[in-house]
Amino acid sequence: MEATDGAGTAPYILQPLMVGLDLEGGKRSLAPTAEPKARRQSLSRRLGFQSTGSDRPAGDADDTASQASDSHAEADDAAPRAGSPLQPQSASPAGSGRPRAVRIECAEISGSDVYVGTNNGQVMHYTLETAEIESGRAPDHLRVQTVDLKLGGKRVEHMLAFPALGRLVVLCGSTVVFYSLPDLRPVGGSMPTIKGVSCIGYDERVQRATATSAVLCVARMREVGVYRMGAELRLEQQVEIAHSVASICMYGNYVCLADSETYKILDLARLRQARGGGQLALLPTQQPRTDGETGRVVRPPRPRTLVVGPDEFMFLTSSGDDATLGVIVTALGEALRGTLQFATYPRAVVYDEPHVVALSAGGQIDVFDTRVATLVQTLPGAADAQRARRLCLAAGTSIATRVSRPEAIDVAGAPDAEAAFSPQALHRHAAGSLGTTPWTEAVAPAVGWRREPLGASEPPGGRPRAALSRWAGARIVVQAHDSLAVLAPPPQLVRVDALIRSQRVEEAMLAVEAALGGGAPGAEARYCLQMAGMVCLKNMLLDDALDYFRRGQLDPRALLHLFPDHARYLGALLLPFARIAMAAGLRQLFYEIGDAGLLAEQAAAQHAGASREQALSLADALRANTLEMLERYLEHCREQMLLPEPPYPPDAIPVIDTALARLYAANARHDRLCALIRAPNSIVGDLACAYYMEAQHYYYCSLVHKAQGDIAAALGIWRRILQGEWADSRFGGLPEYLLCLEALESQETLLGEFHWLTGFDVGAALQVLARLSDATVAALDADAAIAAIQQGGDQPLRLLIERLIGAGHARASFHMTHLLKLYVRQLRDLYALDTSEARSRRNALETSYQCAQADDLGLSFRAFLRAVRNRDEGTWLRAQVHELLAATPPSFDPAEVLLCVESEAREVLAVERAMLLVRLGRALDAVDLLVECREYAEAERLLLAPDAPQSLARLAGSGPQPDPALLGELGTNAPNVGLLLRKYLALSDSDDDTSARLVSSMLSRYPSYIAVDVLDAIPAHWPCSVAAPFIRQQLQLVAHREHVSRMERSLNAARANGRQIECADLVREHGRVELDLAQTCAKCRKLLGSSAFVYDPQSRLVKHVSCT
Repeated sequence: MEATDGAGTAPYILQPLMVGLDLEGGKRSLAPTAEPKARRQSLSRRLGFQSTGSDRPAGDADDTASQASDSHAEADDAAPRAGSPLQPQSASPAGSGRPRAVRIECAEISGSDVYVGTNNGQVMHYTLETAEIESGRAPDHLRVQTVDLKLGGKRVEHMLAFPALGRLVVLCGSTVVFYSLPDLRPVGGSMPTIKGVSCIGYDERVQRATATSAVLCVARMREVGVYRMGAELRLEQQVEIAHSVASICMYGNYVCLADSETYKILDLARLRQARGGGQLALLPTQQPRTDGETGRVVRPPRPRTLVVGPDEFMFLTSSGDDATLGVIVTALGEALRGTLQFATYPRAVVYDEPHVVALSAGGQIDVFDTRVATLVQTLPGAADAQRARRLCLAAGTSIATRVSRPEAIDVAGAPDAEAAFSPQALHRHAAGSLGTTPWTEAVAPAVGWRREPLGASEPPGGRPRAALSRWAGARIVVQAHDSLAVLAPPPQLVRVDALIRSQRVEEAMLAVEAALGGGAPGAEARYCLQMAGMVCLKNMLLDDALDYFRRGQLDPRALLHLFPDHARYLGALLLPFARIAMAAGLRQLFYEIGDAGLLAEQAAAQHAGASREQALSLADALRANTLEMLERYLEHCREQMLLPEPPYPPDAIPVIDTALARLYAANARHDRLCALIRAPNSIVGDLACAYYMEAQHYYYCSLVHKAQGDIAAALGIWRRILQGEWADSRFGGLPEYLLCLEALESQETLLGEFHWLTGFDVGAALQVLARLSDATVAALDADAAIAAIQQGGDQPLRLLIERLIGAGHARASFHMTHLLKLYVRQLRDLYALDTSEARSRRNALETSYQCAQADDLGLSFRAFLRAVRNRDEGTWLRAQVHELLAATPPSFDPAEVLLCVESEAREVLAVERAMLLVRLGRALDAVDLLVECREYAEAERLLLAPDAPQSLARLAGSGPQPDPALLGELGTNAPNVGLLLRKYLALSDSDDDTSARLVSSMLSRYPSYIAVDVLDAIPAHWPCSVAAPFIRQQLQLVAHREHVSRMERSLNAARANGRQIECADLVREHGRVELDLAQTCAKCRKLLGSSAFVYDPQSRLVKHVSCT
């Protein structure tokens, strides 16, 4: 029978501690040969009880069932049952010298220290590592020392350890001795030896592990002594007993004992007060009887007493048949609780609240719950070599469960389930790299592995106070010949684990919450949460699974193994499942689930019934839900990895990011994926891009390339999408493409994209052109660029050439000519085309200019255009043409530009034609053209004032000054003024008023250059006001000339008279100057001849006038 409690686990776990002890240490104990003595009968025989393989009393205080074996091994192994005939005992001859086998008689455990008493009077001290429940093996142990009690080689019957006191109480034969702990040195003086003892116990109100003082109860045949043990041993009370005591236990002021006649309860307080009546007789003990068939005397089994609670005791009684009762009474002898029923008389019995544990002669262990007086667990007996011989209660130790311990496994020795579950475990891993040792060393710091000091009574750092613990206290010691084991209640972690495995997740989580108390989960709680999450996932409770995974911090790499497509996608990046540190129970759940997709299909089939279509639809929905669950959990893990102390190893970061890169794409999480890629991440680009290309998510692939610095690859993908080779609606098209190019700094990349765009989108190419540096543009193959861009029309070509010129391209003159021709064609489209829009624009400009010119005849079109430059595109473009034509020195071919103007926009661009004519040296033709297009001020400045700052004559030179040759042709003189006046008079046929005004202005400003006969050319119908100022000036000029002539004649006469007088004065002063024909110049030495000369009277030198 293997009964379980409410948590689904058995009340106790049998855990081996020490198996196959070498108690002899390589030596055999020999019976003494000198002065041989007959071996003394066992206590059971002396008291008249049946030998059950133990001579020790069973009712000792801490371990009332701890028994001493018979001196012969065969008696222990084949102990007669209650009611069987007494078997004759034959002792070996005392002096035969035959070796006696050494075996365990009793044991005591205190933390990691184990003290073993043997049948040859020795106490052996061992130290243990921690026992692990699921390990299936005994922990490692080490013998520290062996102490010979020197009590004649008698067996050690009972030991009580008090660790806090540092004392070990040993009953050997009939002597109680005291030793110090842990060095096992005899304590003398203050703790003398007590002899003649039949059994011992102690006051069980205290915990031996922590007690700093203790009360011992010592039975000496017909006397019970109460001793207080502290720094010294002091006798406090003695009670006389009528018969020899076989079993004794104590709680407070009450002692329960069994002598050869009755079970009794002693009230020590009443006995101290000498009131009388301090001994309460309960029931008689079993007495020897005669077998009716054989006539032989059958001895009864040894009586047992034990403490089962505060002031409560239990004793065993039997009617002589196999049935035995365990009667529980209070200190007053009242039976308030149910009676336990044993199939046979127990060989040993102990109490561990709330259970009574009994050992049968066959080694079977039965566990009874005293609260309901029911058998709750049965542990079958082991083989003869390991069969339990006795039970006792020790001071206590701790055992641990490894159920939550994360471990990696050796892939080479992995179970078949591993190969079936995770075929990718060997993917891209060499066989030599699959050993677990390097991985264990690498992962140990990350997962917090450390070798715990095994065998400690408390876990490292002290026993955790939370209920959820992987530790359990063990007090019940099970003894065999050469082995020890403990019975321990399962740790709370095991109970919770059992609840989870039995699908009782809610109950398990309540226990976990109670253990946490609102705090952060430890390793054990995280294991339970992970297990609960896997159970929920197995039952397709995805929200609950997600919540438990988050709280339990399940390794995301392990969860990814449940999704084979993603595991294959991650390839070698994903650690093989076998090498992910994980508890065995959790790993088994992964094996059971295997594939989350198949799990979804199975769940759909169960819910959909016979409808295949409904099953397929439901399976698709469940698969999508599982992927969403995975996605949400990986998002959570990614957030956790940003914490100062992330819960997962660093190599999980690229796994998480790379997996999310696929999940977001598969689940259509466009915004999240873009945010992930653009933010700092650890996506493995090769894996993500390979998946994106296979799934035709070209845009996402380009984003990964771009984020990882491979701009050329990203632009290459975008070009193919723009050209229509690939389709991806998520791509932002040309605007996104150009936006990316705007952020680039690489001139080489920009230049390559410019060349590609010239054949795809000229406008976009020009935007990229603006991002190119002047040096890059200057080195551009302009002819190829122009050939590609001119297909887009004049405007793109114009922008290209402007950029080439602005960058100082080597062929700037050629490009400027081309640019001007483009401007001309564009102006043609704006003004000269036979369209309503062009006519309207032209008329508006002409009207506006005429209105401005009406107010100021001196206003030129060039000045007007500068004022209205930004009115519209046409005015800006025309003003730009004027600036280029007026630039010095010229960087274009004026003849070619003029030819283009005359062929494209002859009538519209008259001023521009005039400027070009001036550039070509045809100033008079320019004047005719200017007058023809009513640019009177411009024509007048060109013809009459070539030196003026605004004169077009300045265009004829290569610098800021006009060409000197042209200045000889132009200027204010009578021919030029007459020419211009005649042109103005010719305007009277088309614009009489303007002609009159212009002629009047000329007559008033240049009267001296105009002959009077011009009056004959003035139309008769013009008013006299046109010529009146000129006539007045002419009349005044005639009178002035006559007066000036008389004055000149008088002045000349005066000058001649003055020269004669001066000459006479000089002759009188210096004498006559006489020169001959051979006279030479004093400076140049040439003959004076008829040249003018100068005579210096002082030096008397004669020089040419030109040499002075």
